Amino acid sequence: MENGFLQNWPRVSEGQKMQFRIRILMFSIFLLISVLIWFLNALSKNYTSDIEYPLIYTDFPANRVLVGDLPGHLDLSINANGYALLKYKVFRKTVPIVFKVSAFTLNRPGQDSTRAYILTRYLKDQVSRELPDDLQLLEINPDTLHFHFAGRVSRVLPVRADLLFEVDKQFTTRDGILLEPDSVEVTGSDLILDTLKYLTTERIDLGLLTKNYSDQVQLKGVKDVEQSLSTVHCTIELERFTEVQLNIPVEALNLPDTLLLQAFPARIKLTCKVGLSKFDRMDNNLFRAVVDYSVVDEQTKVLDVSIRNVPGYLLSYEYYPKSVEFLISKK
Repeated sequence: MENGFLQNWPRVSEGQKMQFRIRILMFSIFLLISVLIWFLNALSKNYTSDIEYPLIYTDFPANRVLVGDLPGHLDLSINANGYALLKYKVFRKTVPIVFKVSAFTLNRPGQDSTRAYILTRYLKDQVSRELPDDLQLLEINPDTLHFHFAGRVSRVLPVRADLLFEVDKQFTTRDGILLEPDSVEVTGSDLILDTLKYLTTERIDLGLLTKNYSDQVQLKGVKDVEQSLSTVHCTIELERFTEVQLNIPVEALNLPDTLLLQAFPARIKLTCKVGLSKFDRMDNNLFRAVVDYSVVDEQTKVLDVSIRNVPGYLLSYEYYPKSVEFLISKK
C-alpha cells in the first residue's frame, strides 16, 4: 500500500526543479539588493557615537611625582554620518593624544598643594585636531582629570638577596651572601620611599651548592620608583669548617663588691664549629661564661651558665656543664 501511495505522488521534473532554483536565486538577489540599499541609506544619515581615544601624559611639574593612576583614554562623543563613522572605526590608526600637563593651568582644590585637576573641555581643540575633518567632537568624558602629586626625592637603600640554597654538608659559607654594590640609589615619591627600607633581588633557587657561586642577579622593581641599577653582583664563597674546643672561666654578674663567688667547676668546656678562615680568631677571651648572682636565695644550690659575646660567624656551639655549684664568701 505504501508503494502504491508513492507511485500516485506527482513526480517533479528536472525542469520544474530548475525553475524553483531560479526563483530562489532571484529572490535572494532582490533581498540582497534591498538590504544593500537600506544599508547605504542608513549610512547617509548622521549619528552620535562614542569612541575611546588613548591618552599619554608628559611634562609633569618639576620635582613632583604622580601618585596613583590616571585614565589611559578619553571617551569621545562624536557626531558624523554613517560613512565617516564606519570608515573611522574600520580603517583608523589611532595615534595617542600627548597631553603635556605643564602646558595647562592646574587648578588646586583649596590649600592642598599635592592635588590638582584639569577640566577636559580645555583639551577639546587639541583632540579635534587629531580627528578626521568629517567627525564632529561633541563631548569629552571624563569632564575632569584629577592629579595627586608627591615630592620627588632620591635615597640610597641597602640591597638584600632573596636566594634559596643549601650547602653541601662538607662546607659552610665563608662570609654569607656578598652583594656588589650592597646599596642602590632610588628616586621617586617621598610617600613611597618613606615606606621602603631596602630593595630585594628576584628570588632564585640555587639548589645544593657544592662550589662557589658568582653571578649577576636581577633587582626586584618597585612600582613608580626609578633605580640607578637593575642588577647587582652576587657572590657566595664556600669553605670547609672545623671544631674548636675552649675552656672559658665562669664569671659572676650582679655580685656585690663585698663578696666573692667561686664556681665549681671554675671553667666550662665550649665546643665551637667554625669555618677555617675564622679559626685564627678563636680564643678563650672571645667568649664570656656567666652566672647571675641576683637570682641567689637561701634555696639556691646551683646557678645556670649562659654564654655571651658569641660572634655571628660561629656556625654552632655547645658547652658543658650547663650549671655549676658555687660558694660565696666575703672579701
